[in-house]
Amino acid sequence: MPTPQTEAAVDGLVEQAEELCTLHDHITRVIAALDVSEGPFSDQYGRASTTDFAFESVVRMFLYQHARGFNDSELHRRLKGTAYVFIRFELGRAPTQQAINYMWRRRFSLADRRAIKATARDIRAVAADHDIVSDGEPRLDPGEVSDAGVTDEHIMKAIRTARDRGLGAFETDRAANARYPDELFFERQAYLNLADVGTTTPRRRFDRLSDWNNTPHGDTHLRTMKQIAAPTEQMSLTDFADGERPRDWQRIREAILEPFHAGLECLLEEIDANDGLREPVIAAVDITHWEFYPSPYKDDDDVEPEDDVVIVNGKEKVPKDEFPGMVSGDKEGRSYKFATLTIIGQDTPIVLGIEPVREASTWEGDASQIESHTKAGIVRRLLAQAQQHVEIHKLFADREFDAMEVRDVIDRHNITYLIPRPVYAADLDQIEKLEEHPLADVAVERAVPLSVDGRSHELSFMYVPSTEEDGKYAVFTTNRDVTPDQVMGLTAQYSHRWQIESEYKTIKHHFLPTTASTDYRVRLLYFVLGVVMYNVWRLTNLLLREAVSGSLGAKPPLRAGEVVELVGFCLVPPD
Repeated sequence: MPTPQTEAAVDGLVEQAEELCTLHDHITRVIAALDVSEGPFSDQYGRASTTDFAFESVVRMFLYQHARGFNDSELHRRLKGTAYVFIRFELGRAPTQQAINYMWRRRFSLADRRAIKATARDIRAVAADHDIVSDGEPRLDPGEVSDAGVTDEHIMKAIRTARDRGLGAFETDRAANARYPDELFFERQAYLNLADVGTTTPRRRFDRLSDWNNTPHGDTHLRTMKQIAAPTEQMSLTDFADGERPRDWQRIREAILEPFHAGLECLLEEIDANDGLREPVIAAVDITHWEFYPSPYKDDDDVEPEDDVVIVNGKEKVPKDEFPGMVSGDKEGRSYKFATLTIIGQDTPIVLGIEPVREASTWEGDASQIESHTKAGIVRRLLAQAQQHVEIHKLFADREFDAMEVRDVIDRHNITYLIPRPVYAADLDQIEKLEEHPLADVAVERAVPLSVDGRSHELSFMYVPSTEEDGKYAVFTTNRDVTPDQVMGLTAQYSHRWQIESEYKTIKHHFLPTTASTDYRVRLLYFVLGVVMYNVWRLTNLLLREAVSGSLGAKPPLRAGEVVELVGFCLVPPD
């Protein structure tokens, strides 16, 4: 029988798990974060050896095994497999099946084995209540691993392989006898993106760290970057400086995205060759912001009598004549906006498509007279980009894309969508019935017709417990005909969409340069190059995985921050 001290220790671990379940998205991360030193377990294995697995890591391993109900064979397969769970538990390497069996019998007393099983059973119940138990394990986040034996040689080799598949298609179209070769500009731009500095940063820092004898002035560098993004037709570069007219931003977009996709194709081939891509893929779309701080309104001293006036929060304001046309915003803030479509789930997360986003803004007056990019148009263009490269099975979007036209676009591509929507008055009856039901906690309304421009398809409305508010329900829509038994499985997959939020944080924190430029060529090009560097980082991690353990499938321990200068300086080395 367990002692009161043992029961208290087990309860303490379960209480930890309760709190950790609100912070983490998967049971493996919860168990990895447990302070098992507070548990009742004592190591029965008296011999000290540098090859032994740390006892607390072993405790976590067995908590995981019994929480998931695995036998020794399945536990070994999970630890050695594509998720690199052994790294998350700080085991150092995946123990053999024989070692697992030996440690269970020799390192734990009978009472400890019983306590581990009881603790694991309770943790499983807590995790299931928070819907963070799934059949697969998530890949590692870069920050989870600090040292897994990856050498500088490994890193340099992987980066050199990756760089050739990321930026090789971008060209400046400058004369062959130009003073500085294209490679120098791309190496310097990679440095700017990765080091979070601007083109006006003193050249001596870059000169000191790179192998080039001579480097261009910041103004020369900026002019060259603009040239990459300029449309090919014979027009003055200044005609495209702000992306003001629709045809301008479209042509800037085409000039930049063509080499992006040429490089992406090479990168995806490398990922596929390393078993990092399994089609059809699951993808997500979302919109991110690159903040722009200058005010769109004139100062009082600059206002002319003939200036047009707009009313903002009951006050008269005069918009600036030359404010960048692709900046969107309101009183809460202003930004350049970009939409992306990204692979999520168990595949290597790679950005497959990038779209400029323009929305009507408060300083532009009558919104009905202002060109805005519809969500349906954005999704249509993103899908056209992505389907050049991969087959997409499912597409997830957030409430920002809650529009019938968006659903129509995705359905016309024969892709399953999952899009949440707000709870409307029409949903309250369904939710009330669900709340009154003695057993059911989900409901589905099937075969609801949707018609857009003469086209139609049927969708299902799914009602599930909210993960954001206790006692509340969330509503999801899909073009699949689902039964109540399938609802939780499908909506649980939606949690993978958080990966695109993590992507944006990484790109903005590690891969965007500092710039005050209002030139849309510069803004779009810098963002696209930031995405390229993000994709290169993902590929680099994929290529490094064999240096970690020789197994396939995880994201190994090269953090985005650790490649800040490294990638930039070996991106395109001079001959």
